Amino acid sequence: MKSSYFAVAILLMLWVLSGNAQDAEPEVVIANPNATFLAQQRALPSAEVIAQGETLYQVNCRACHGVDLRGGDQGGPNLLRSGIVLSDINGEVIGQLVSQGLGRIPAFNNLEGDDIEAVAGYIHPIVATSERQGSIPPVGYDLDILVGDVDDGERYFTQECVTCHSVTGDLMGIFSHIVDDYDLQNRWVAGGQNGRGGPSSTTTVTVTLPDGDQVSGRLLRYDDFFLSLRTLGGAYRSFTRAGNSPAVEIHDPLTRHKELLAELTDETIHDVTAYLETLK
Repeated sequence: MKSSYFAVAILLMLWVLSGNAQDAEPEVVIANPNATFLAQQRALPSAEVIAQGETLYQVNCRACHGVDLRGGDQGGPNLLRSGIVLSDINGEVIGQLVSQGLGRIPAFNNLEGDDIEAVAGYIHPIVATSERQGSIPPVGYDLDILVGDVDDGERYFTQECVTCHSVTGDLMGIFSHIVDDYDLQNRWVAGGQNGRGGPSSTTTVTVTLPDGDQVSGRLLRYDDFFLSLRTLGGAYRSFTRAGNSPAVEIHDPLTRHKELLAELTDETIHDVTAYLETLK
């Protein structure tokens, strides 16, 4: 279901953008005409642009699309096979998706103009290093992301996070098990768990039937036509949906984390990460 959703989303975005791209077709500078596909043929941006794009990608994109662009913990699509990436030249296609969002893909209001071109400029050279289109490129990173202000991070945590989290409660000891700083940042931004305690990330649902009876449990699948769940007793239940019948109430403990994806700035992400690092 997830893979088909992203496929439809990509096709829809390409169809919408195809009409907008007719007026000003970006110029492709061919530097290696003997290469096997366009990503290897085009000229690469400067080292400065690539470095800027790498930093922005690590902060904003890695959690969903992964360190090697093949998809991350948050279920983002494989960028090595993305039609959006392959049709993009200087960030004009990637930029609209980043700026406007699509479906479950949030809009990143903190990225625009040169930043978007830099992200595209970082992605394209990685795609170009693949031995064949869609294969795994060589990847190696040594980027220090602990550059935020610890005091500002603590202030933000106290203001925004203490409603659900406590450094002496659910978070106690959790971050001592997270060695990698990227993993630490990705987990708190996305609300992920490490299997050693902390708040549950399980989404539950309550279904109210036309006769008033209610069925609750862990949500397994949910769309416009079908819903399935696993009750506390372990029973599997499924329901056909028609409009608002039956009534559905979803309880997702990660709702606020998902909202924050569109609100967090790079500075805040770095600040909170630097603060959480002190809890290890």
